Amino acid sequence: MAIFWLVFVVGVGGLLLVWPAYRAATGLDRQAAALRAKGENYDLQARRIASLTIELDEIRHRVKTGLKVIPESSDIAGLMQTLSMPVDGVFVHDQMFQAGDVREAVPGGELSARVQPLTVEMVARFDTIFTLLRTAESMPRLLRVASISIVADRRQEYEGLAVAKVSIILEAVFDSSSREVR
Repeated sequence: MAIFWLVFVVGVGGLLLVWPAYRAATGLDRQAAALRAKGENYDLQARRIASLTIELDEIRHRVKTGLKVIPESSDIAGLMQTLSMPVDGVFVHDQMFQAGDVREAVPGGELSARVQPLTVEMVARFDTIFTLLRTAESMPRLLRVASISIVADRRQEYEGLAVAKVSIILEAVFDSSSREVR
């Protein structure tokens, strides 16, 4: 019987000593599992942030290189100066600029943007006319080509190249109600 009591006392004593340690270990295992899950979630979020950062950089690059600025004023005088070419009788025979009246950019629209047309009439070689169009297109500000009419004048040639008469209506888009808009 003494052995029974000895086993009983050792068993109960062991249980009293082991059970709290077992419970603590189980609790620590649960905490470790929760921390591992948080760590995995953190890694997932870090990868997502890195991916979104790359995407944002690409969008900023597209905005910077592909979108045009809408300035506060039409700056027609600046446009005329930029687009003007020397009348030399070889490349450009004649050119004329005429500014139109300011109007809404979108008739009946709710936008505050406005446009001011600029008519460019020129008698020149085609390559010069194309240079004028490329210059207008490459400007950082928003310009719309409202119309273009080119008629070759075979009676006037220079070194075998025909001269053309062109009429281009450009619209300078601007928005004086706000600072620069992209």
